[in-house]
Amino acid sequence: MSELGQVLQRAREEKGISLDDIQRITKIQRRYLEAIERGHFHVLPGHFYARAFIKSYAEAVGLDPNHIMSHFQSDLPSQPPTEQVERLRRRRVASANNPLQGARWVTKTLLVLFIALIIGVIYIAVVNSNGEMTAPSVPGGTVNPGAEITTPGQAGGGVTPAPDQTPPPTGTPTTPDPGITPPETTPETPQSAITFESQQGSIYNYSVQGGDKVTVHLKVKSDRSWFGVSEGKGKKYVAEGELKAGATEEKTIELGKTAYVRLGNPTVLEMTVNGVAVDMTKLKFKPSNINFKIKETVTQ
Repeated sequence: MSELGQVLQRAREEKGISLDDIQRITKIQRRYLEAIERGHFHVLPGHFYARAFIKSYAEAVGLDPNHIMSHFQSDLPSQPPTEQVERLRRRRVASANNPLQGARWVTKTLLVLFIALIIGVIYIAVVNSNGEMTAPSVPGGTVNPGAEITTPGQAGGGVTPAPDQTPPPTGTPTTPDPGITPPETTPETPQSAITFESQQGSIYNYSVQGGDKVTVHLKVKSDRSWFGVSEGKGKKYVAEGELKAGATEEKTIELGKTAYVRLGNPTVLEMTVNGVAVDMTKLKFKPSNINFKIKETVTQ
């Protein structure tokens, strides 16, 4: 058994996850998972799939796949030369069978340039039309108040004074009573809300409205479950451990504008984010990975 296989198997057993659970989470056949734990990488279907399977296994048991791949580089199967030559041959054949690829690229470029040319012509036409609609200048540079501008085609020409107009009387301006204090308005506190956005496999994405940080509260109802909380996938856990019924049954973690929560057995837990309960019945995977992100509000 290789050291890499021992690390993965020990992490799986510490989380209380069986190989069948790993198979259900990663969609990798059990015989390949057993081969990884035993270090029999030659059983895996090729160099590319071997590395992909190891990454998926590491992520399923709560380990950092990038750290595993870099730390155990010597244990990983190397790419055979024949596989590299075969990939290059396939790429060359695909390029030779697709001579129209360059022509399509040129066609797309010409289409973009044609659209840009049309937009430029429309912009110039609009600017010129706005310039023709501006008022003509008056000889002498200034116009007296109350004067009327006439064009050369009008009788009399020049500038004629307008009749005197008496401005309407204005009322006495009212001043506010200094003894009356306007009522103070208090800003409304934004209400917290959680909205389910999307799901990709065992990863669930939620948006959080209200507040400027994410506060996660975990409580175990029965049995036990492993948990890990960080500010994003692949980042160092701010808090991790195991919640057991009757012992460490609650945990509260405060983070920034994002949170990444990984739960080994979400069905035995209760979770609230910024005081709002999360529907745990939607988390079908063991483990489940949940992303929370503060949704920025646009101020008018």
